Amino acid sequence: MKVSVLPLGTMRTNCLVISDEATGISAVVDPGGEDCAEVILNRIASEGVTLKYILLTHSHFDHMLSLSELRQRTGAPLALHKYDAESIKDPHLTYMAQFAGVTNGEDPAEMLLEDGDVIELGQTKLEVMHLPGHTQGSVCYKTDGIILAGDVLFRGSIGRCDLYGGDEIVMDESLKRLCSLPGDYKIYPGHGSTTTLDRERQQNIYLKRI
Repeated sequence: MKVSVLPLGTMRTNCLVISDEATGISAVVDPGGEDCAEVILNRIASEGVTLKYILLTHSHFDHMLSLSELRQRTGAPLALHKYDAESIKDPHLTYMAQFAGVTNGEDPAEMLLEDGDVIELGQTKLEVMHLPGHTQGSVCYKTDGIILAGDVLFRGSIGRCDLYGGDEIVMDESLKRLCSLPGDYKIYPGHGSTTTLDRERQQNIYLKRI
């Protein structure tokens, strides 16, 4: 799988264009950034891939600021975990109203995900890992040697737990599950630079406490 990282908007949210190298079937993960749909579409065009899905790791505003326009312009179905399905409809629960001045909720997702679901992109299979704590429906997407971590795990840090749907105790359990995966993975977080699961196991102070 090829992963193209686009840090977008004032919060530098990592929007990912992921594609199956054998078939060119792709998905956009977390289309954040203010008015950045054109940037995302240009990257899809430059990669020469075919967009099949739009995926969210969770329902916070900075990960979906370009979502509405991207859905309108591509017709690609939106997928997110079922526990964040209601919050995307309420701009106060996603913090769109408070931080972006957006007063309209997002249209319902076409696909509601659960832990263990598999999303197929050509020959690439993405496994949904439900890892709540940042939000109730926070997920990571896992494939061979790669984890798209959203705001569950960062290089040297973790996602905050004090916003709607957050829970520090639940987050610790999610991090335990993530750390218990056998082997190493390249981690693409929702903000900041890439890292590896082994590095975070060894150096991330938040993982040492669990």
